[in-house]
Amino acid sequence: MPARRTEHEKRERQIRPEPELAAQASASEAGGTAHGVGESARAALRLSLTSPEWKKSIEETTNLFAAALKDGRKLAASSLHAQANLLKNLGESKTPSDLVKCHLDFAEQFWSKSSSEG
Repeated sequence: MPARRTEHEKRERQIRPEPELAAQASASEAGGTAHGVGESARAALRLSLTSPEWKKSIEETTNLFAAALKDGRKLAASSLHAQANLLKNLGESKTPSDLVKCHLDFAEQFWSKSSSEG
């Protein structure tokens, strides 16, 4: 039985290091090279985020999104205006043929507008 215990103890020591060695390893990692690498990586990141190329890229992206939103807003406004006109014309219709004409006019305007702007 004593032989088995020593084999088991050997395996435990290989898996789990001695408490003193573990404390020394964690202390060297906390104040050693790993900490210095983290600081230099943070400094490089700060420099790369403040570079003129980065700022120019952000400005270009912002301008692109602003233009897209402006175009989208114009399209939404004109679509709402066209739908409001359709409802107005439908309300003023007196015969079924007038209703069909209103829908056909709306579809034609929508189609021509989407093909010219698209």
